[in-house]
Amino acid sequence: MVKKNLVKANLTGDRIGVFFGTLAPMHIGHQAEIYKAAALNDGVVVITSGYTGDRGDQIGLPVEKRFRYLREAFNDEDNIKVDYINEDDIPQMPNGWQEWTDRLTATIRRNIVNPEAQITLYTGEADYKEMLEKMLPKDGHFRVSLMDRTILKVSATAVRNDPLGNWDFINRVFRRHFAKKILVVGAPQTGKSTLTRRLARTSNSPFSVEFSRTYQEKSNVFDSELLLKDYSRIIQGQYDANSAEINSPANNGLTFFDTDAMVTMAEAREWLPKDDLAQLLPLFDNTIQEEELDLILVIPPAVAVLNGADPIESAQFDRHLWQVIADYGYDDLAVALDRPGGPDDPAGYYARYMQALEIIEDKVGINLTKV
Repeated sequence: MVKKNLVKANLTGDRIGVFFGTLAPMHIGHQAEIYKAAALNDGVVVITSGYTGDRGDQIGLPVEKRFRYLREAFNDEDNIKVDYINEDDIPQMPNGWQEWTDRLTATIRRNIVNPEAQITLYTGEADYKEMLEKMLPKDGHFRVSLMDRTILKVSATAVRNDPLGNWDFINRVFRRHFAKKILVVGAPQTGKSTLTRRLARTSNSPFSVEFSRTYQEKSNVFDSELLLKDYSRIIQGQYDANSAEINSPANNGLTFFDTDAMVTMAEAREWLPKDDLAQLLPLFDNTIQEEELDLILVIPPAVAVLNGADPIESAQFDRHLWQVIADYGYDDLAVALDRPGGPDDPAGYYARYMQALEIIEDKVGINLTKV
């Protein structure tokens, strides 16, 4: 099964380059070779290939997702067109060389205008070059060029094994897949926005702000006055704010979020009529499932009470929040920031900050106390 670009015209010209591979993920070595092919030809067809259970699929990057990322990565390059080959219905290598090569040539043909174009396939594997030269049509239109892989010493295997250690080598579009996402939550007046900001700045990482606060201040409405349409906008607005930080050039592999859809759902359970809440469930379900969080830091309601919040409302919100976390299967990712402070830290702000840093090191594997 194959799919082609939805928006770009087929490549024109007499010289066409072809770059193919698993590309799980694409790194700057791949990118450099693609640009080299683009400079030496009138256009380049970039093809990601794979099957269910391949090395990309094993880390959550199936071939269809890689195709979409690649197409996004080259969406401003008119002479680079992206396609993919799904190998599920052909024998796996090394038994499927002829079937795969036939599909490769069909994919190339589908993306170019001139059937008489000279087509150069670029590969970094000598045995691939040997097999392709045996399998490709003998019509004089195809040649295989062996790339020098020693120029840029980076591999997709190294990236998959240690994404954060190889962060600078990962193509920016693919980085979102490997970014560690840390959510900070709690009842109102627990200091979660301050903690989110300080944790992010400790690691020089991007962070989102609480969208509902901006929305409510602009609309001049209290929590108890929010309607179904308001919650719908807040859910989407917070998701967009969090996504923007993941996709930000400032993303260094670690991103922090000040609230998310689960917090909004806890608020909705407290304030919204049940019939209205039921209408929002599909949006909540879809948004929360797409978040793919790595860690949730929960500030206890006692902090809000110290800051003058109503103890009953704070405790009720906290119960709703933990229930939502459990309902969506995030129990194992949620940790309460419950470390008490000493005499010089009666509210425990510094104690929770240090506890959060230690939890991040333990759960995410990133040491921020020695940054």
